[in-house]
Amino acid sequence: MATETAAADAPLATGSARPPLGSATKPTFITTTSCPYAQRSWIALNEKGVEYEPVFVDLKSKPEWFFPLNPYGRVPTLAWQEGGEDRSLYESLVVNEYVEDGFDGPSLLPANPLARARARLLIDQFGAKFSPAFGRVMFATDAPEAAAAASALDEAIRWLDGALDPSGPYACGDAFTLADCALAPFAIRLGVLGPLCGYEPPAGAARVAAWREACLARPSVRASMVPSDPQAYLDKMLDTYKSYVADRKAAAAAAAAKK
Repeated sequence: MATETAAADAPLATGSARPPLGSATKPTFITTTSCPYAQRSWIALNEKGVEYEPVFVDLKSKPEWFFPLNPYGRVPTLAWQEGGEDRSLYESLVVNEYVEDGFDGPSLLPANPLARARARLLIDQFGAKFSPAFGRVMFATDAPEAAAAASALDEAIRWLDGALDPSGPYACGDAFTLADCALAPFAIRLGVLGPLCGYEPPAGAARVAAWREACLARPSVRASMVPSDPQAYLDKMLDTYKSYVADRKAAAAAAAAKK
């Protein structure tokens, strides 16, 4: 873990040499410590028991070698060499489906076809309802926008509280699934929104709170957090997100000044 932390603190940037890519059975996982989408796949790899080599990149100064592997220059990216050729996959949910289908290990989807479909439906609806509202709260630029964003996130949290399996402790019941991999990184980051922008989740979402704690206690989730202590991780996320929000607001102000 110490080596991984050191690598995370010195991500590869523009001008860096490309690290050697892994194999199909031990791929290279290109990531950052702050991106919730990358954390989705990090959790899935850990939960499945896949051997992988993490490579951390600087998204503010992306290395040139990154773009042939992912034309969008985004994380997560899973890359490897096979038959002398580079291969790669990107987009978190696609990577997670590949991890589930392409590697041995515990299944991350229910055995029952209807339950599998419902897990995927939960992931899809979460992406439509929760993730956009979370971003709106983070990047609101004035009081009316902040109030509207908070209302949307309140609604999304109440929806999630009703959508989670009531038997718990995980999103689809007693087994940890791809739904938990996809949803947990955003739920974890709810702990950042209070100190970042004053947002507090609505009262009464007890199921969301209990599920969030169950995810935070999961070894695969803790292993995707640098540092692995939840409070230290949230403190680091807060510093990162403060910088991210400031950069976004500065860019918006500069664009407005040019008009």
